Amino acid sequence: MKNIVLRALLFFAPILGVIALYIYLDPFKLVGLKSNYKPMGQPVSVPLNQNRVSAGTFLFYKDSLHYNSFIFGSSRSMFYEIHDWVPYLDASASCLHFDASAETLEGILHKVQFIDREGGDFRNVLFILDVDIFRSYTLLNEHLYMEDPLVVGYSKWLPFQSGHFMAFLDRKFLRAYLEYRFTGKYAPYMSSQNVLDDKPFAYDPLTNEVRYTYYEELAAQGLYYTEERLKKFEPKRDGMQRYAQPVIEGRNRKLLEEIATLLGRHSCAVKVVISPLFNQVNMAKEDVAILQSVFGRDVVYDFSGINNLTNSHTGYYERSHYRPHIAKAVLDSIYNGQPL
Repeated sequence: MKNIVLRALLFFAPILGVIALYIYLDPFKLVGLKSNYKPMGQPVSVPLNQNRVSAGTFLFYKDSLHYNSFIFGSSRSMFYEIHDWVPYLDASASCLHFDASAETLEGILHKVQFIDREGGDFRNVLFILDVDIFRSYTLLNEHLYMEDPLVVGYSKWLPFQSGHFMAFLDRKFLRAYLEYRFTGKYAPYMSSQNVLDDKPFAYDPLTNEVRYTYYEELAAQGLYYTEERLKKFEPKRDGMQRYAQPVIEGRNRKLLEEIATLLGRHSCAVKVVISPLFNQVNMAKEDVAILQSVFGRDVVYDFSGINNLTNSHTGYYERSHYRPHIAKAVLDSIYNGQPL
């Protein structure tokens, strides 16, 4: 019997050792809640599951900061800077970005329900939407895009944790992460292989806001739109007015109605922004009408398609994400009642 136990221990020792190392290093910041998920000043950082970052930030600070004003959406929503939003809110507003990478409408509903279950209040909500949010995604099985068990319930704990553990064991990630962690030295392969992120950023841990101040400084100096970066805007647009296919009717409409009903119980002030994307494709008229029907005609603002915000590539970091000055122009327009 002792021999069997000893053999079992010897067999499982390497596996247990790797698990212990993973828990000790906590590369994806899943052990406990953090006061700051994205410390600044390092040459590279580990890409994190933004669902965890948003939910963890909310839970860590909710009792001290009493969040009541939220920005929901995909990574496109993070450029709606809090300091541009606050002037339009009352003095009691406590703001938080509650975004997620490759966000879905169901993900937004789960976040709203989660905040409500946790006793949170809703006074102001800004939804940053686009056609992509209403489409089904296969990315949800990848560790960076999985919904967080903190939000959706601990029945999802095992796939969430196992997905991150398998990502840790990826040979490219493990080599780059361990080398950087134990030497403190950066090598170009760490970011060129897309396992660590070398984009410089500023981060506010209280509002969960990321700002690409370094790139904004380059743009101000006329140095951002290099020949290499301009390639990211290809193929060029042809200036034709196009409409996306309708994506909201059916299940998506029911999800929207659940969100609106819950926020209505809080007498929440809601604004719905349809993003000014670089592709200049208009959201389907039918979808805009449904959003207006669910939330109210006077709180839905459609900036999709060809307009002053989308005409120039200088309003964008690349084809997917628009810059803070575009987001500020949107905020100024919807709160001042001045169409662009």
